[in-house]
Amino acid sequence: MTSMNRRAAFMGAGFATLGLVAVSSAAHAQATEKPPAAAAPAGSHPVTVVLRLSAKDPAAFKAHLMKTVPVTRVASGCRYSHSFQDPQNPAEFILIQGWDSAAQQQAYVAWRKQTGDLKLLMDFLAKPPIVETFELFDA
Repeated sequence: MTSMNRRAAFMGAGFATLGLVAVSSAAHAQATEKPPAAAAPAGSHPVTVVLRLSAKDPAAFKAHLMKTVPVTRVASGCRYSHSFQDPQNPAEFILIQGWDSAAQQQAYVAWRKQTGDLKLLMDFLAKPPIVETFELFDA
């Protein structure tokens, strides 16, 4: 696997690594709907994905996350998904997700893309997110 340390904009190379959540609506994934199962490939390493997000409406975006992060947490390979809001600048959010493998995270993102949820995400944001992916190594 190529280096997983990268910084990317939503619509560029980072689009494939974005593993965020989506608005629950009739046309999109419901809070009770689960992403498809995906196994970690042999020899894969855990990854941490950091998403830096700027919301147009912080209260609406926070409510969105409260409804949809639980769906991310039940995805195959998702170890955790934590959401943080900057108390000094409430429009700024950071999501930190741990995954068993990059392949599982990417399968989750593909599911979100297929449902149209990634497009809906952009409606909440004031600018494209910054996505950083880090692969675990032991020194």
